[in-house]
Amino acid sequence: MTKVDLVTGFLGAGKTTFLARYGDWLTRRDVRFAVIENEFGAAGVDRAILSERFGNVGELSGGCICCTLKLGFHDMLARLSGQCDRVIVEPSGLFNMDDFFEVVDSLTREGLCESGMCLTLIDPHTLSALDETEQSVLQTELTGAGAVLWTKVDVPPVCDLEQAARFATACMGLAGERPLAFYPQPAHLLVDKDFAALQQAEAVRRTHRRVVLNHTALYQSTALRPQGVFARQTLLETLESLISSGACGEILRVKGFLNAETGTFAVNCTVSDRLVESCAERTPMLNVIGRNLDRTGIKTALERISE
Repeated sequence: MTKVDLVTGFLGAGKTTFLARYGDWLTRRDVRFAVIENEFGAAGVDRAILSERFGNVGELSGGCICCTLKLGFHDMLARLSGQCDRVIVEPSGLFNMDDFFEVVDSLTREGLCESGMCLTLIDPHTLSALDETEQSVLQTELTGAGAVLWTKVDVPPVCDLEQAARFATACMGLAGERPLAFYPQPAHLLVDKDFAALQQAEAVRRTHRRVVLNHTALYQSTALRPQGVFARQTLLETLESLISSGACGEILRVKGFLNAETGTFAVNCTVSDRLVESCAERTPMLNVIGRNLDRTGIKTALERISE
């Protein structure tokens, strides 16, 4: 049966970056695979990156595959299962693992696929900023994790990973029963033998209290299509102000593409980092995720600095 690999993690944990490297490793080993990409907001950002690299990328957008898009996920996974050795699922950063297993288990009974690698990626810089609701989201992403993979530990400031591990364990409320396994190598240092080891980190079905969250009620997304041209430093300063000040709501994620003075910028911002880098030419678009978002305010701030 087709193996279904799940790569989950809170908003901005680095799932797409990991998935691109994992996909490269599978390609070198001649493994047939497809990707199911779930965008909480507007379509197009991560799929554009992964499609260029691998080709076989399906997308479900405008919600979560654990709530509003669950049926669509079931049908897409059933269709792909007969075509590939593995299907890699990258859900939105707001995700409940229980619903993933319900879908996969139903297809396992039909002889189509079975659960494979099950990873939760965590950027330790973000943990101290998670409120009670966000900790509940993280908990639902950890329930079946075969391994936890640390990401962005090469980004300053230096994080205390032992403290971060205690936080994640406390978030799960785990005592002695099937404790979380923290992979010893961080994401940016992974080599081929690590991908082989991580592939063996299959799901662990831990006893837990199921948390039911309607992510579309708790969080919002807004898609912008700025047509102006942006200077990198000014754009970075504006994004920093928007995210840190809270003036336009609690912004948790900004991702997309903008016109640069020469070429295109890839924008990738979370609560802990602000990345604006040159990339291949793309259609301008930004997807902003957060709570109590002021779309007009965000749009105005960007228009003010564009040429």
